[in-house]
Amino acid sequence: MKTIGSMLADAAMCGALALTAVGAAVVPATAQAQVSGNPLLWCFIGPNDQPGNGPFGRCTTFYPSSSYRADFEVRNLPAGNYSYVWTNEVGMVLPCTTNRCYVTYRGAGGGIVDSVSVTYTNLATGQSDTLGRTVAIGGPI
Repeated sequence: MKTIGSMLADAAMCGALALTAVGAAVVPATAQAQVSGNPLLWCFIGPNDQPGNGPFGRCTTFYPSSSYRADFEVRNLPAGNYSYVWTNEVGMVLPCTTNRCYVTYRGAGGGIVDSVSVTYTNLATGQSDTLGRTVAIGGPI
């Protein structure tokens, strides 16, 4: 579980990302193309009352439900063969071995906050990197 301080930091980051997203609407197409060319971790939580459009999806929901599924996908990797290691906030390795993974959460009276990360490694070059997203369900973002 996250502390109040870390949730507030996440909320501040989310606000900054929202401002960035609003600013992206007025950025020239060449700058937008640079963002879409970089590897990113797409996320969508269902059920949801909002669409998961855009390059990052929607990794939060306030839709009431007894269970939720968070889908993740590594996008925009250069061509090649990759290995993937998926982990959650407490360091548990998730049973996913491709560029896609999902996690199921049970609905709760309070909010659910989790972080999911993926480390991908190019098998030809050995180069690796890690991407991560914060999941927020029914509580503070």
